[in-house]
Amino acid sequence: MIMPRLKLDNTTICLLIFILFFILSFWFTKAPVAQLDSMAPQGGDPFLVTWIWSWEMHQLPINPLTVFDANIFAPFKNTLAFTEHMFGSLLLAWPLLLIFKNIILVYNLICHLTFAIGGLGMYLLAYYLTKNRTASFIAAFIYAFAPYKINHLEHINLSGLWLPYFLLYTQKIFVRFSWPNALLFLGFSLLVFLNAMQYFLFLPFVFIFLAIAYWQPDSWALLKRNWFKIAVIFLIFSAVVVIFTKPYFEIRQEFGLERAINNIEGLSPDLIDYFISPFFYHIFYPAFFPEWAIGPGIFVWLLLITSLVFLFRRHAIDRRLVAYSTFGLLALLCSLGYYLQFTRAETSGLFGPWAIFYHLLPGFGSIRAVGRYSIFFLLAASIIIALGLKEFFLIKQKNNLPKIFITSVALFILLFVEFSFTTPKPYKPLLSAPVVCFWLKDQPLSQIYLELPSGVSLLENNWDAIYEYWSISHFQKIINGYSGYSPRVHQELNKRLLDFDLDISDLQAAKDYGATRLIFHFGFYPPGFKEKIINLLASGDFANLIYQSENDYVYQIK
Repeated sequence: MIMPRLKLDNTTICLLIFILFFILSFWFTKAPVAQLDSMAPQGGDPFLVTWIWSWEMHQLPINPLTVFDANIFAPFKNTLAFTEHMFGSLLLAWPLLLIFKNIILVYNLICHLTFAIGGLGMYLLAYYLTKNRTASFIAAFIYAFAPYKINHLEHINLSGLWLPYFLLYTQKIFVRFSWPNALLFLGFSLLVFLNAMQYFLFLPFVFIFLAIAYWQPDSWALLKRNWFKIAVIFLIFSAVVVIFTKPYFEIRQEFGLERAINNIEGLSPDLIDYFISPFFYHIFYPAFFPEWAIGPGIFVWLLLITSLVFLFRRHAIDRRLVAYSTFGLLALLCSLGYYLQFTRAETSGLFGPWAIFYHLLPGFGSIRAVGRYSIFFLLAASIIIALGLKEFFLIKQKNNLPKIFITSVALFILLFVEFSFTTPKPYKPLLSAPVVCFWLKDQPLSQIYLELPSGVSLLENNWDAIYEYWSISHFQKIINGYSGYSPRVHQELNKRLLDFDLDISDLQAAKDYGATRLIFHFGFYPPGFKEKIINLLASGDFANLIYQSENDYVYQIK
């Protein structure tokens, strides 16, 4: 905690908060500190993110115009647009990779840096609004380590690390439209857009509510005086948005990409999920919980409700409080999905605001897990709590430093204990690329490879994610791929090839799809399968063996 009597300048305080939050991130995520260079959170997303960064760092210096034509899901184009492109965090990954030379270590470091960067941003935002360091620290701790953030440790695009900075400079330009404020507003708006387009879609609502809160009788005159700055910001921002959204619109037109309502509802939390504490997560979310476990915790709710009551009982209502309360409520309702449901036992309900956005606003129909918009509720709640604590310290505790210190320490301990009950994903070792991958690096780029087995096994080995990660070592075109979306024909081919009882007709289907070479990783198959395939292809009528290393065989299709 920050000692009330310490006389520290703002820069030192910010540095201490950043360091403290970075260290605390290892406690809350249970990360294996000594093995960050070889282990990552369980699941396919660490494979995906490390591949995204690696592909972009590989392709941008060669030909930035083809960066979206990634090497996965061949022979399709624009395959980077099957998921978030993550350029907003590439800015962190690229320099760190130059230093550490290990993409897994870089990935893990950035996962933990998101807690520190986002938490510091919330501190700066809360301090701008309250000028109270203790209240701002509590708000920053809540935003940095709330259960939602811990549950989505591996989803760097969902960390919301740039959101507080966007809010900070949105409000600063409303107060003083200087070039520094305007350019920083532009920069952080672009960082949110480039790191998480699904969050970016919600920013216009946040901007509008805050603009109304800060509107003054002379605002029109201020807009006219600053027309040139506004035009520059608008043109730069529009150019970036058009460039980076064009591949996504092309993908949507080609594949008709729109999430089915029942798919959205299956992943959406319900209202009661908001009130389930981390103390009881192990009871309510034993199998798959990250998309449903959005409850901020008992003590956050108590602080939020107390703060709202305390602040709205004042004679003069702060319009900024109304703005934060409004977009926080809107975010909560959006996060519940197409229907507003009290429990998941209900199959329908009242239409929520998301139903309107889904049908009327571009982009919203492509979002699969709308529960992730709960981060805007968390952001608003953190600020409201900071405002409430400031007033409580001033009015109830008369700015008595010992009382404030005791109260803030007690709050910190209560929040720390409850957040510590959040169970993050376990860390698993990553499989190193086999020798065959380094042989592939020297092969011509005209081939299209299919690595087998493909898809996801009954034991949840996500082979496509593994091959995608291995492709960092060669960037050959592969039919395999793991992403937020995959074409239906790709899914059908995967289902067919998942059967270990393969025959020539199955392999012919792969050839018809576009494969020119097959790579069998026989170490992933059951005993006896290797001999069967070798005998099947021994005649040479369908494919010839061109390379073999350990248990990996490469065949050239005729």
